[in-house]
Amino acid sequence: MTKPGNEELQPPPLRNVRSLTGLRFLMSMTVFISHLAVLMPVPHVNDVLGLAGSGGTFFLVLSGFALTWSFRGNDRLGWFLGRRMARIWPTLVIALALPLGFALADPATDAAHMIGAAVAALFFVQAWIPPVVLESTNPVTWMLSCVVFFYAIFLWVGRFALRRTPRQLLWLAGLTLAYGWVIRIALWAAYPPGEPLALEDASGLTFGIYSPLGRIHEFLCGVWMAAAMRRGLKFRFSVGQVYAAMAVVLGVMLAMSGTSVRSEVPHDPLDLVMAPMYALLLAAYTQREADGHGSLFSRPALVALGKTSMGVYLFHFTVLFTVAAMVYPDKEMVDFFLDPVTPVNAHWLWGAVSLAVSLLVGWLVHRFYEDPIERRLRAWLGTRAEKRRSAEVPAEKGELVS
Repeated sequence: MTKPGNEELQPPPLRNVRSLTGLRFLMSMTVFISHLAVLMPVPHVNDVLGLAGSGGTFFLVLSGFALTWSFRGNDRLGWFLGRRMARIWPTLVIALALPLGFALADPATDAAHMIGAAVAALFFVQAWIPPVVLESTNPVTWMLSCVVFFYAIFLWVGRFALRRTPRQLLWLAGLTLAYGWVIRIALWAAYPPGEPLALEDASGLTFGIYSPLGRIHEFLCGVWMAAAMRRGLKFRFSVGQVYAAMAVVLGVMLAMSGTSVRSEVPHDPLDLVMAPMYALLLAAYTQREADGHGSLFSRPALVALGKTSMGVYLFHFTVLFTVAAMVYPDKEMVDFFLDPVTPVNAHWLWGAVSLAVSLLVGWLVHRFYEDPIERRLRAWLGTRAEKRRSAEVPAEKGELVS
Protein backbone atom coordinates (compact mmCIF):
# COMPACT_ATOMS: atom_id res chain seq x y z
CA MET A 1 0.00 0.00 0.00
CA THR A 2 1.26 3.50 -0.84
CA LYS A 3 1.85 5.65 2.19
CA PRO A 4 -0.14 8.91 2.39
CA GLY A 5 1.73 11.71 0.72
CA ASN A 6 3.80 9.34 -1.43
CA GLU A 7 1.41 8.97 -4.36
CA GLU A 8 2.62 9.40 -7.91
CA LEU A 9 2.83 13.04 -8.92
CA GLN A 10 -0.35 14.03 -10.73
CA PRO A 11 -0.41 16.67 -13.47
CA PRO A 12 -1.82 20.07 -12.47
CA PRO A 13 -5.53 20.69 -13.18
CA LEU A 14 -4.53 23.60 -15.44
CA ARG A 15 -1.21 23.48 -17.27
CA ASN A 16 -0.81 27.15 -18.23
CA VAL A 17 -2.08 29.92 -15.94
CA ARG A 18 -2.07 32.91 -18.28
CA SER A 19 -2.73 35.45 -15.54
CA LEU A 20 0.64 34.70 -13.98
CA THR A 21 2.38 35.74 -17.19
CA GLY A 22 0.36 38.96 -17.34
CA LEU A 23 1.19 39.69 -13.72
CA ARG A 24 4.88 39.54 -14.59
CA PHE A 25 4.49 42.72 -16.63
CA LEU A 26 2.74 44.55 -13.78
CA MET A 27 5.43 43.55 -11.32
CA SER A 28 8.25 44.49 -13.68
CA MET A 29 6.67 47.96 -13.61
CA THR A 30 6.75 47.99 -9.81
CA VAL A 31 10.47 47.20 -9.87
CA PHE A 32 10.98 50.09 -12.28
CA ILE A 33 8.97 52.43 -10.05
CA SER A 34 10.89 51.42 -6.93
CA HIS A 35 14.21 52.23 -8.62
CA LEU A 36 12.84 55.50 -9.96
CA ALA A 37 11.98 56.40 -6.35
CA VAL A 38 15.63 55.86 -5.43
CA LEU A 39 17.47 57.31 -8.44
CA MET A 40 15.10 60.16 -9.31
CA PRO A 41 12.61 60.67 -6.47
CA VAL A 42 9.52 62.79 -7.02
CA PRO A 43 7.82 65.17 -4.58
CA HIS A 44 4.89 64.27 -2.31
CA VAL A 45 4.32 60.67 -3.47
CA ASN A 46 7.81 59.17 -3.28
CA ASP A 47 6.93 57.17 -0.17
CA VAL A 48 4.00 55.66 -2.09
CA LEU A 49 6.26 54.82 -5.04
CA GLY A 50 8.70 53.20 -2.62
CA LEU A 51 6.03 50.60 -1.75
CA ALA A 52 6.76 49.06 -5.15
CA GLY A 53 10.11 47.89 -3.79
CA SER A 54 8.91 44.34 -3.20
CA GLY A 55 8.67 43.56 -6.91
CA GLY A 56 11.77 41.38 -6.70
CA THR A 57 10.08 39.37 -3.95
CA PHE A 58 7.14 38.75 -6.27
CA PHE A 59 9.39 37.25 -8.94
CA LEU A 60 11.08 34.93 -6.44
CA VAL A 61 7.71 33.75 -5.09
CA LEU A 62 6.42 33.39 -8.66
CA SER A 63 9.45 31.33 -9.62
CA GLY A 64 8.79 28.79 -6.88
CA PHE A 65 5.05 28.74 -7.57
CA ALA A 66 5.28 28.38 -11.35
CA LEU A 67 7.95 25.66 -11.25
CA THR A 68 5.96 23.62 -8.74
CA TRP A 69 2.64 24.10 -10.49
CA SER A 70 3.96 22.73 -13.78
CA PHE A 71 6.34 20.11 -12.34
CA ARG A 72 5.77 16.53 -13.49
CA GLY A 73 8.46 14.84 -11.43
CA ASN A 74 10.34 13.03 -14.20
CA ASP A 75 12.83 15.78 -15.10
CA ARG A 76 16.59 15.31 -15.01
CA LEU A 77 18.77 18.05 -13.56
CA GLY A 78 20.78 18.67 -16.73
CA TRP A 79 17.72 18.96 -18.98
CA PHE A 80 15.86 21.03 -16.39
CA LEU A 81 18.72 23.51 -15.90
CA GLY A 82 19.44 23.60 -19.62
CA ARG A 83 15.92 24.78 -20.43
CA ARG A 84 16.15 27.53 -17.85
CA MET A 85 19.60 28.66 -18.94
CA ALA A 86 18.31 28.86 -22.52
CA ARG A 87 15.82 31.45 -21.31
CA ILE A 88 17.96 33.68 -19.09
CA TRP A 89 21.63 33.33 -19.97
CA PRO A 90 21.71 34.85 -23.51
CA THR A 91 19.84 37.95 -22.34
CA LEU A 92 22.01 38.23 -19.26
CA VAL A 93 25.12 38.38 -21.47
CA ILE A 94 24.08 41.59 -23.18
CA ALA A 95 22.49 42.99 -20.00
CA LEU A 96 25.96 42.84 -18.44
CA ALA A 97 28.03 43.75 -21.49
CA LEU A 98 26.14 46.96 -22.28
CA PRO A 99 26.62 48.72 -18.90
CA LEU A 100 30.13 47.29 -18.61
CA GLY A 101 31.00 49.04 -21.86
CA PHE A 102 29.60 52.30 -20.49
CA ALA A 103 31.58 51.89 -17.26
CA LEU A 104 34.88 51.09 -18.96
CA ALA A 105 34.51 54.18 -21.14
CA ASP A 106 34.98 56.27 -17.97
CA PRO A 107 38.71 56.60 -17.16
CA ALA A 108 37.89 56.80 -13.44
CA THR A 109 36.34 53.31 -13.43
CA ASP A 110 38.14 50.53 -11.57
CA ALA A 111 38.22 48.30 -14.64
CA ALA A 112 39.44 45.17 -12.86
CA HIS A 113 36.69 45.41 -10.25
CA MET A 114 33.95 46.02 -12.83
CA ILE A 115 35.10 43.18 -15.09
CA GLY A 116 35.39 40.81 -12.13
CA ALA A 117 31.90 41.75 -10.94
CA ALA A 118 30.47 41.23 -14.42
CA VAL A 119 32.11 37.79 -14.71
CA ALA A 120 30.71 36.83 -11.31
CA ALA A 121 27.25 37.88 -12.47
CA LEU A 122 27.69 36.01 -15.76
CA PHE A 123 28.18 32.76 -13.83
CA PHE A 124 25.46 33.54 -11.28
CA VAL A 125 27.71 33.70 -8.24
CA GLN A 126 27.69 37.43 -7.43
CA ALA A 127 25.02 37.07 -4.73
CA TRP A 128 27.47 34.86 -2.84
CA ILE A 129 30.13 37.62 -2.90
CA PRO A 130 29.05 40.61 -0.75
CA PRO A 131 31.59 43.12 -2.17
CA VAL A 132 30.21 42.80 -5.69
CA VAL A 133 26.55 41.91 -5.25
CA LEU A 134 25.46 45.56 -5.48
CA GLU A 135 28.52 47.11 -7.11
CA SER A 136 28.45 45.35 -10.46
CA THR A 137 27.63 47.12 -13.71
CA ASN A 138 24.04 45.86 -13.44
CA PRO A 139 23.14 45.38 -9.76
CA VAL A 140 19.66 43.94 -10.39
CA THR A 141 21.27 40.74 -11.67
CA TRP A 142 21.73 39.63 -8.05
CA MET A 143 18.27 38.08 -8.27
CA LEU A 144 19.29 35.76 -11.11
CA SER A 145 22.11 34.49 -8.91
CA CYS A 146 19.48 33.49 -6.36
CA VAL A 147 17.10 32.06 -8.95
CA VAL A 148 19.73 29.80 -10.51
CA PHE A 149 20.62 28.39 -7.10
CA PHE A 150 16.93 27.70 -6.51
CA TYR A 151 16.74 25.98 -9.90
CA ALA A 152 19.67 23.77 -8.88
CA ILE A 153 17.83 22.49 -5.80
CA PHE A 154 14.31 22.50 -7.20
CA LEU A 155 14.02 18.92 -8.42
CA TRP A 156 14.57 17.69 -4.87
CA VAL A 157 12.42 20.42 -3.31
CA GLY A 158 9.61 19.95 -5.84
CA ARG A 159 9.40 16.19 -5.34
CA PHE A 160 9.49 16.65 -1.57
CA ALA A 161 6.73 19.28 -1.64
CA LEU A 162 4.40 17.34 -3.92
CA ARG A 163 4.50 14.34 -1.60
CA ARG A 164 3.38 16.32 1.44
CA THR A 165 -0.21 16.88 2.54
CA PRO A 166 -1.75 20.37 2.35
CA ARG A 167 -1.66 20.63 6.15
CA GLN A 168 2.04 19.76 6.22
CA LEU A 169 2.72 22.31 3.49
CA LEU A 170 0.96 25.08 5.39
CA TRP A 171 3.09 24.31 8.43
CA LEU A 172 6.17 24.41 6.22
CA ALA A 173 5.06 27.80 4.90
CA GLY A 174 4.82 29.15 8.44
CA LEU A 175 8.27 27.82 9.36
CA THR A 176 9.75 29.19 6.16
CA LEU A 177 8.42 32.69 6.79
CA ALA A 178 9.67 32.52 10.38
CA TYR A 179 13.14 31.69 9.00
CA GLY A 180 13.05 34.87 6.93
CA TRP A 181 12.14 36.98 9.95
CA VAL A 182 14.84 35.41 12.12
CA ILE A 183 17.49 36.35 9.56
CA ARG A 184 16.20 39.92 9.24
CA ILE A 185 15.96 40.47 13.00
CA ALA A 186 19.50 39.15 13.41
CA LEU A 187 20.67 41.62 10.76
CA TRP A 188 18.87 44.48 12.51
CA ALA A 189 20.72 43.56 15.70
CA ALA A 190 24.09 43.44 13.92
CA TYR A 191 23.46 46.55 11.79
CA PRO A 192 20.98 48.70 13.74
CA PRO A 193 18.56 50.65 11.52
CA GLY A 194 19.03 54.40 11.67
CA GLU A 195 22.78 54.27 12.25
CA PRO A 196 25.16 55.41 9.48
CA LEU A 197 25.51 52.62 6.94
CA ALA A 198 28.37 52.04 4.52
CA LEU A 199 27.74 48.98 2.38
CA GLU A 200 31.45 48.31 1.92
CA ASP A 201 31.64 47.73 5.70
CA ALA A 202 28.42 45.72 5.89
CA SER A 203 29.21 42.46 4.10
CA GLY A 204 27.06 40.46 6.51
CA LEU A 205 24.10 42.72 5.80
CA THR A 206 24.40 42.49 2.03
CA PHE A 207 24.87 38.72 2.21
CA GLY A 208 21.86 38.29 4.48
CA ILE A 209 19.63 40.43 2.26
CA TYR A 210 20.73 39.52 -1.26
CA SER A 211 22.15 35.99 -1.11
CA PRO A 212 20.18 32.83 -1.92
CA LEU A 213 20.28 31.89 1.76
CA GLY A 214 18.72 35.24 2.62
CA ARG A 215 15.95 34.96 0.02
CA ILE A 216 15.14 31.25 -0.12
CA HIS A 217 12.08 31.72 2.10
CA GLU A 218 10.43 33.70 -0.72
CA PHE A 219 11.04 30.99 -3.30
CA LEU A 220 9.86 28.26 -0.92
CA CYS A 221 6.76 30.27 -0.05
CA GLY A 222 5.70 29.91 -3.68
CA VAL A 223 6.66 26.22 -3.75
CA TRP A 224 4.58 25.32 -0.71
CA MET A 225 1.51 27.23 -1.95
CA ALA A 226 1.52 25.66 -5.42
CA ALA A 227 2.14 22.20 -3.98
CA ALA A 228 -0.74 22.59 -1.51
CA MET A 229 -3.11 23.49 -4.36
CA ARG A 230 -1.93 20.55 -6.45
CA ARG A 231 -2.41 18.28 -3.43
CA GLY A 232 -6.06 19.27 -3.16
CA LEU A 233 -6.20 22.61 -1.34
CA LYS A 234 -8.99 24.71 -2.88
CA PHE A 235 -8.17 28.38 -2.43
CA ARG A 236 -11.24 30.08 -0.98
CA PHE A 237 -10.28 33.77 -1.21
CA SER A 238 -11.06 35.81 -4.29
CA VAL A 239 -8.58 37.99 -6.13
CA GLY A 240 -10.39 41.07 -4.82
CA GLN A 241 -10.13 39.89 -1.22
CA VAL A 242 -6.39 39.29 -1.59
CA TYR A 243 -5.91 42.76 -3.08
CA ALA A 244 -7.83 44.22 -0.15
CA ALA A 245 -5.53 42.44 2.30
CA MET A 246 -2.51 43.66 0.35
CA ALA A 247 -3.83 47.23 0.55
CA VAL A 248 -4.03 46.97 4.34
CA VAL A 249 -0.47 45.62 4.58
CA LEU A 250 0.87 48.31 2.25
CA GLY A 251 -1.03 50.96 4.22
CA VAL A 252 0.78 49.87 7.37
CA MET A 253 4.11 50.00 5.54
CA LEU A 254 3.29 53.48 4.23
CA ALA A 255 2.47 54.66 7.74
CA MET A 256 5.92 53.42 8.80
CA SER A 257 7.69 55.50 6.13
CA GLY A 258 10.35 57.67 7.72
CA THR A 259 10.88 55.32 10.66
CA SER A 260 14.35 53.94 11.25
CA VAL A 261 13.38 50.45 10.10
CA ARG A 262 12.24 51.72 6.67
CA SER A 263 14.85 54.44 6.35
CA GLU A 264 17.35 52.38 4.34
CA VAL A 265 16.66 49.86 1.59
CA PRO A 266 18.57 46.88 3.10
CA HIS A 267 16.69 47.19 6.42
CA ASP A 268 13.21 47.54 4.95
CA PRO A 269 10.85 44.68 6.01
CA LEU A 270 8.59 45.30 3.00
CA ASP A 271 9.76 42.13 1.25
CA LEU A 272 9.08 40.02 4.33
CA VAL A 273 5.48 41.15 4.77
CA MET A 274 4.70 40.98 1.05
CA ALA A 275 6.05 37.47 0.35
CA PRO A 276 2.98 35.68 1.81
CA MET A 277 0.71 38.26 0.17
CA TYR A 278 2.15 37.44 -3.24
CA ALA A 279 1.78 33.71 -2.62
CA LEU A 280 -1.90 34.30 -1.84
CA LEU A 281 -2.30 36.46 -4.95
CA LEU A 282 -0.80 33.80 -7.20
CA ALA A 283 -3.05 31.19 -5.62
CA ALA A 284 -6.14 33.37 -6.13
CA TYR A 285 -5.45 33.93 -9.83
CA THR A 286 -4.60 30.27 -10.34
CA GLN A 287 -7.79 29.12 -8.64
CA ARG A 288 -9.79 31.60 -10.71
CA GLU A 289 -8.46 30.21 -13.98
CA ALA A 290 -8.77 26.62 -12.76
CA ASP A 291 -12.46 27.38 -12.13
CA GLY A 292 -12.82 28.49 -15.75
CA HIS A 293 -12.69 32.27 -15.33
CA GLY A 294 -10.31 34.69 -17.00
CA SER A 295 -8.91 37.90 -15.57
CA LEU A 296 -7.49 41.22 -16.70
CA PHE A 297 -4.01 39.71 -16.70
CA SER A 298 -5.01 36.71 -18.80
CA ARG A 299 -5.86 38.95 -21.77
CA PRO A 300 -3.60 38.48 -24.78
CA ALA A 301 -2.10 41.99 -24.70
CA LEU A 302 -0.96 41.70 -21.08
CA VAL A 303 0.24 38.13 -21.58
CA ALA A 304 2.35 39.35 -24.50
CA LEU A 305 3.73 42.21 -22.39
CA GLY A 306 4.43 39.75 -19.58
CA LYS A 307 6.70 37.78 -21.88
CA THR A 308 8.92 40.88 -22.23
CA SER A 309 9.29 41.26 -18.45
CA MET A 310 12.74 39.69 -18.18
CA GLY A 311 14.17 42.08 -20.73
CA VAL A 312 12.52 45.02 -19.00
CA TYR A 313 13.84 43.85 -15.64
CA LEU A 314 17.40 43.30 -16.80
CA PHE A 315 17.73 46.57 -18.72
CA HIS A 316 15.57 49.06 -16.82
CA PHE A 317 18.18 49.86 -14.16
CA THR A 318 20.82 50.52 -16.80
CA VAL A 319 18.44 52.93 -18.52
CA LEU A 320 17.42 54.64 -15.27
CA PHE A 321 20.96 54.97 -13.99
CA THR A 322 22.22 56.30 -17.32
CA VAL A 323 19.58 59.03 -17.23
CA ALA A 324 20.15 59.74 -13.52
CA ALA A 325 23.91 59.96 -14.08
CA MET A 326 23.34 62.56 -16.79
CA VAL A 327 21.16 64.59 -14.43
CA TYR A 328 23.54 64.12 -11.46
CA PRO A 329 27.01 63.58 -12.96
CA ASP A 330 28.80 63.84 -9.59
CA LYS A 331 27.04 60.84 -8.06
CA GLU A 332 28.24 57.23 -8.07
CA MET A 333 25.70 54.42 -8.11
CA VAL A 334 25.84 53.69 -4.39
CA ASP A 335 25.42 57.40 -3.59
CA PHE A 336 21.85 57.36 -4.84
CA PHE A 337 21.02 54.76 -2.18
CA LEU A 338 23.00 56.14 0.77
CA ASP A 339 22.79 59.87 0.02
CA PRO A 340 19.42 60.40 -1.70
CA VAL A 341 18.87 63.25 -4.10
CA THR A 342 16.17 65.84 -3.47
CA PRO A 343 12.77 65.02 -5.01
CA VAL A 344 11.89 67.41 -7.85
CA ASN A 345 9.05 67.49 -10.39
CA ALA A 346 11.48 67.27 -13.32
CA HIS A 347 12.06 63.63 -12.36
CA TRP A 348 8.56 62.81 -13.64
CA LEU A 349 9.70 63.70 -17.15
CA TRP A 350 12.99 61.82 -16.86
CA GLY A 351 11.13 58.85 -15.40
CA ALA A 352 8.67 58.80 -18.31
CA VAL A 353 11.53 58.88 -20.82
CA SER A 354 13.32 56.08 -18.95
CA LEU A 355 10.15 53.98 -18.85
CA ALA A 356 9.53 54.36 -22.58
CA VAL A 357 13.11 53.38 -23.39
CA SER A 358 13.00 50.42 -20.96
CA LEU A 359 9.78 49.08 -22.49
CA LEU A 360 11.14 49.49 -26.00
CA VAL A 361 14.40 47.74 -25.14
CA GLY A 362 12.54 44.96 -23.33
CA TRP A 363 10.29 44.36 -26.35
CA LEU A 364 13.12 44.48 -28.88
CA VAL A 365 15.28 42.11 -26.84
CA HIS A 366 12.43 39.62 -26.40
CA ARG A 367 11.19 39.79 -29.99
CA PHE A 368 14.46 39.64 -31.87
CA TYR A 369 16.93 38.07 -29.45
CA GLU A 370 15.64 36.34 -26.33
CA ASP A 371 12.75 34.36 -27.82
CA PRO A 372 14.49 33.19 -31.05
CA ILE A 373 17.63 32.10 -29.20
CA GLU A 374 15.62 30.33 -26.51
CA ARG A 375 13.67 28.40 -29.13
CA ARG A 376 16.84 27.29 -30.91
CA LEU A 377 18.61 26.31 -27.70
CA ARG A 378 15.62 24.36 -26.41
CA ALA A 379 15.27 22.56 -29.74
CA TRP A 380 18.97 21.65 -29.61
CA LEU A 381 18.68 20.50 -26.00
CA GLY A 382 15.58 18.50 -26.85
CA THR A 383 17.40 16.74 -29.69
CA ARG A 384 20.28 15.83 -27.40
CA ALA A 385 17.90 14.58 -24.70
CA GLU A 386 16.03 12.44 -27.23
CA LYS A 387 19.29 10.91 -28.48
CA ARG A 388 20.31 10.12 -24.91
CA ARG A 389 16.97 8.47 -24.18
CA SER A 390 17.25 6.41 -27.37
CA ALA A 391 20.74 5.31 -26.42
CA GLU A 392 19.61 4.27 -22.94
CA VAL A 393 16.68 2.10 -24.02
CA PRO A 394 18.77 -0.91 -25.17
CA ALA A 395 20.83 -0.75 -21.99
CA GLU A 396 17.67 -0.92 -19.90
CA LYS A 397 16.74 -4.11 -21.78
CA GLY A 398 20.10 -5.70 -21.15
CA GLU A 399 21.33 -5.19 -24.71
CA LEU A 400 24.78 -4.01 -25.75
CA VAL A 401 25.28 -0.36 -26.61
CA SER A 402 28.13 0.44 -28.96
